[in-house]
Amino acid sequence: MFVSIHNHPSPVLHFPISTGGAWRHSVYTKKINSFLLSSITAAISATSFHATAADNAQNEIIVTANRYSQTINESLSSVTVITRDEIEKSAATDLPSLLGQVAGVDTKNNGTYGKQSSIFLRGTNSSHTLTLIDGVKLTSASAGLTAFQHIPLEQIERIEIVRGPRSSLYGSEAIGGVIQIFTRKGGQNARAASSFGYGGNNTRKMTAQFSGSDGTATFSLNANHTDTDGIDAIRHTSSNDDDGYNNESVSMSFGYLFNDNLSFDASFMNAQGNTEFDNCFNNTTFASSDDCDANFVQQTFSSTFNFTPDGIWDSQLLIGSSRDNNENFWESQANFAFETRHNEISFLNNFQLNENNLLTLGVDYAEDTVDTQQYASDTPDSRDNTAGFIAWDSQLASFDLNISLRQDDNEQFAKHNTGSLALGRNLGNNLKLVVSYGTAFKAPTFNDLYFPFYGDDSLDPEESATTEVSLRGSHRLADWSLNLFRTDIDNLIASDPATFTASNIDKAQITGAELITEFTTHQWDFDVALTYIDGENQSGINEGRQLIARAKENFSLQAYRSFGKFGINASLLAQGKRYTSLDNSESLAGYGIIDTSIDYALNKQMKLTAKINNIADTRYAINADSFNGTYNTLGRTLFVNLSYNM
Repeated sequence: MFVSIHNHPSPVLHFPISTGGAWRHSVYTKKINSFLLSSITAAISATSFHATAADNAQNEIIVTANRYSQTINESLSSVTVITRDEIEKSAATDLPSLLGQVAGVDTKNNGTYGKQSSIFLRGTNSSHTLTLIDGVKLTSASAGLTAFQHIPLEQIERIEIVRGPRSSLYGSEAIGGVIQIFTRKGGQNARAASSFGYGGNNTRKMTAQFSGSDGTATFSLNANHTDTDGIDAIRHTSSNDDDGYNNESVSMSFGYLFNDNLSFDASFMNAQGNTEFDNCFNNTTFASSDDCDANFVQQTFSSTFNFTPDGIWDSQLLIGSSRDNNENFWESQANFAFETRHNEISFLNNFQLNENNLLTLGVDYAEDTVDTQQYASDTPDSRDNTAGFIAWDSQLASFDLNISLRQDDNEQFAKHNTGSLALGRNLGNNLKLVVSYGTAFKAPTFNDLYFPFYGDDSLDPEESATTEVSLRGSHRLADWSLNLFRTDIDNLIASDPATFTASNIDKAQITGAELITEFTTHQWDFDVALTYIDGENQSGINEGRQLIARAKENFSLQAYRSFGKFGINASLLAQGKRYTSLDNSESLAGYGIIDTSIDYALNKQMKLTAKINNIADTRYAINADSFNGTYNTLGRTLFVNLSYNM
């Protein structure tokens, strides 16, 4: 999905990026069934950190699920939206911990504070989630991962999380789903804000934001500085050194409304800094030294032209790029470096055939390049991908239907076809049933193809097929949804034990259930998510064993209440045990932690916020490996922030 949400003044644009309402509704006025407005709220609001205006949540516009704007009640996908207001009220201090509260999302990291973090969406691999920043893919083409730990919460306006396969609209990576992050944007009113925060482990944060509009143009500029001494990343290291982290980030956006039919949006984000960690590779020698660090850069640029003439046709042209750079050092000496760049162009067209039928046609082109000294000199350093897709959205009496088909033509693995079908039916009594099926794939990374003594340039893409059944309801006591799903993954890339090279030899089956609900009682707003995911290896000597790093059971509870000038948010995250070895002989125990955030409005411009994480000072672990042992997590920490808004 290649869009940039903006807040232009009137009039409301027809194209899907419009914030004024779903595109089809800007062409045809129709009454939305009250049941639909409430039932799907459960699927998206279950990870909202408070819900004081249910109608607003039910009419929320999303754009990631189908690459055009629609209200939540219209979507047949399992979607969660996290708004800026919810980010500020949450107790989360970084993006991985924020995403860890979402139904179907599991996380692990290598020692907190800017260390490598992985996201497992519905039990799939950490490389099976497509990440977009303002419509542009941000993933390392060499490692196949997104550095979520380096994307500051202060630069985020909104997050849309779509669970389930989306390769039929987006191509590679979208086996588990799509996470799209929208950076801060300008509004109709001039605004300036700043904040300063200090907390445990000598953690300091400073932010500044400026935004405004002259009626036809909007702009924003946002800067953030984060610095911390950190904690010792690994428990077993001989010296108890602190592994620090710093991050300097900036984001900018500009939007211009030429006339009622033509608009332009552009956004830029750059986050860079340094992170220290324990144990590193020095060429081919494993180094036990604690003196390891890495410089990083995460950068995205997105520009879109939106053409919205009166009639049945709207179109959008996006040109974007992203950059992932990582330079590792061992005892202050350069160790290795990888820089990957991604460039893309997308042309999207929507045709409102009539009140109940929307046809979408699109073409995507992308090129990935890798700059490193780790590959052989004759290794290809780039590859391109051209894709075309078609989607049809229809409302047929009491049925909703969504179909999409896509073909990707990749320079490395040739052509690959994917598709999806979703059918929703109103059962009456405020119940809705949705059944869907989708295929997806994951292209081999440059490391899979070309890394010395491991890569194989004949690898095929990993493939998946997912079936999901969802029942959604809205009743006097609560809004809720129950999602049951099964994903079969073939051609998983793993090291062949006979040759130690990459090969399409693994298979996995993942079955799961998500029970999500929101309700209000005694002026408290509650959001609860219970997830059960059973991921099983179905190949090789570990056939029948559980997939590593994922917890089967996840429980998340968010509670919010306002007491005049005070606001309090409390959260509980409980997870079952997870295995750390392929043969399931080693595991980490389950745990539960409680976090809270308390804010107090000093006046109309100033607010004081205190975040207390791991209130009970629970000792727990969520990651370990055979090389490094167990990675540390934070004990009880306090972070206090003073913000000022003009």
